[in-house]
Amino acid sequence: MVMKPVPWQTGEICGPNAAKAMKSADVLKRDLKNCKKRLLIVGSDALTEKHGKGDMIDYAIALSKAGNMDIIATGGAIKAFVERSYERAKTMGAMELAYRLQHEDWVGPFGKGPYDMIMIYGIPYYMQWTLLSAVMNFGTHITAIAIGRYFQPHAKWSFPNMKEKQYHTILDEILELVGGGK
Repeated sequence: MVMKPVPWQTGEICGPNAAKAMKSADVLKRDLKNCKKRLLIVGSDALTEKHGKGDMIDYAIALSKAGNMDIIATGGAIKAFVERSYERAKTMGAMELAYRLQHEDWVGPFGKGPYDMIMIYGIPYYMQWTLLSAVMNFGTHITAIAIGRYFQPHAKWSFPNMKEKQYHTILDEILELVGGGK
């Protein structure tokens, strides 16, 4: 019997359609191949999370460059992108973003959309859950991938609740999958 992952905060139960557990980056190959325009959503928690020799902001920049993704930074995370002179990041509130992602014709802050895939991390769990719920129920044109360490049931793909070392290994695999190096 295969056990389904449970949300990190167990009160966050979404109903019969929960995210598939992503235990390796390979499961994303088809979705990455089929999408035309990706968006990386990065929250303020990324400022304090380490990854490799840098932090999760450095990872976001590497993922954005490798995967040709725009970045929307929420919760004050934009400051870190500005300090690194990374121009492919804009800022927007998470709940405004949740509303806009529901519309198939939204072209994004760069005017280059519409997006058909989002990758999201660094937003506080309860807010990320709400944003992904909006996308799951009203933005059905978008493939949502949660790349935070804890299971997000409203995404199409989410990591199961993971230990830190395993989490960072899979993040590196995703970077390689979209065309970047370690």
